[in-house]
Amino acid sequence: GTGGDMTFDHVIPRSRGGRTTWDNVVASCSRCNLAKSNKTLKQVGMHLRQKPFRPSAEKLQNIGRKFPPNYLHESWMDFLYWDAELEE
Repeated sequence: GTGGDMTFDHVIPRSRGGRTTWDNVVASCSRCNLAKSNKTLKQVGMHLRQKPFRPSAEKLQNIGRKFPPNYLHESWMDFLYWDAELEE
């Protein structure tokens, strides 16, 4: 997609057994998320710009060091699932 409000999308939809894991959740513009719906990428002729992956603890820690303690920019609020944790 080229813009619009960003959302989260499950690469393999939950309705097809996809889980909420690091390697199955990606950022998607609302328009593309709606177009993909509960289909696979192949079914809708879409592809990922970057394959999702689970970051290492070291990578997360290094990224976290760039922000002040307890920092959460208000613009991030719409992108976070506060009621769901990523599965192991």
